Amino acid sequence: MLNFQNPSLFKFKTKKPKSIDLALPKTSTKMFWTRFFMKKSNIFALVFFMAILLTLLVALCFIKYSPTKSLQNGSIFVNNLPSYYSQIVKRNFERGAELDFIRQVAELEKNRAFSNGETPVFKILFDSAFDSGGSQTISTDIVTLYYNPYDLIKAINLNISSIPNAEINSQNFKPILGTNNDGIDIYSRLLSSIAVTLGIILLAIFFNIFVGFSLGALVALKKEKWYSRIIESFANMINAIPELLWIFLLCAFMGTNWYAILIAFSLISWSSFYEISKNETLALRRKEFVYSAMAVGLNQGQIIYFQLFRKIFPSLLILVTERLAINILIVSSLAFLDFITESNNLNIGTIFKEALSSIKTNFLYILVLTILVVSFSVSLKLFSNALAHAYNPVLK
Repeated sequence: MLNFQNPSLFKFKTKKPKSIDLALPKTSTKMFWTRFFMKKSNIFALVFFMAILLTLLVALCFIKYSPTKSLQNGSIFVNNLPSYYSQIVKRNFERGAELDFIRQVAELEKNRAFSNGETPVFKILFDSAFDSGGSQTISTDIVTLYYNPYDLIKAINLNISSIPNAEINSQNFKPILGTNNDGIDIYSRLLSSIAVTLGIILLAIFFNIFVGFSLGALVALKKEKWYSRIIESFANMINAIPELLWIFLLCAFMGTNWYAILIAFSLISWSSFYEISKNETLALRRKEFVYSAMAVGLNQGQIIYFQLFRKIFPSLLILVTERLAINILIVSSLAFLDFITESNNLNIGTIFKEALSSIKTNFLYILVLTILVVSFSVSLKLFSNALAHAYNPVLK
């Protein structure tokens, strides 16, 4: 007989029972990004890469001058200006009209200021012909001057009545990094060239992804077809010769304008995306999701773009980051090997060549360019490695 009087037999529960949830399957893409954001180093790589891109985009908003035209056409005195925030320069001159003109402006400004009871706007801070050794150095061939070229421009305009046809339209030039040998603002030129180069490369890469993936997936799914053998032979022919040589050959015939470089990359660089897409598709074509897609009536194109692309996308993304750095080097080499000779061709190779040639007159040019390119390249490499480790995690 049950003892209903025993209080231990009936009592309320004090703990909530654990519920057992059903495991929800995750797609490979979700698993990829989950693994990516699990590591702090991957998050740092992504943040660093985005910070560099954001810095470049913000810097583009501060462009004030043309990246291809001189600040003042016809005037040599806007050429090789230093940074507006470090205006004193040391320049060596051969005896001639330019040296005499600067001395003339200094003398005219001295007289004008004296007659008006003002402080001279411009003066030569040091003249080696007079300040080093007196009369002994007056006849030397090379003369060193220390002066402020921005004040020189102001003095020219103030004394324009005594210096005909020398007026410079604006006295408010404020080039952050100075100007190059043609009087073009370096800041505008540098950032515009980086933006144009990255734009060309990204457009080419998007086209290469579409062509390379489409052909690679098609060949893998239809290996026995005659057109697959033709595509494979064509890709092997392209891969037989280094990509750099292909680009050089095409640019030699088509020129080195932005559209010619874009066409050259579009015609050649798809082969790397083709190979990785073909190999990935060969590994995936016998999977159940492909047979399921066929069973529900999806055609070849739908299987390729709606099913396979999502699976192969992480591999393509890793390759994109690597291709960016490689293509930047290829474009740079075009200028160093004199394929690009026009100074108005805005690309990173032209800028590197120009910065190296002006390293003695404006060291800031090559310094800022190097910092930007190295930072961008390092951020790309870190981001690429982070993507690769998330795609192929190392099991411990």
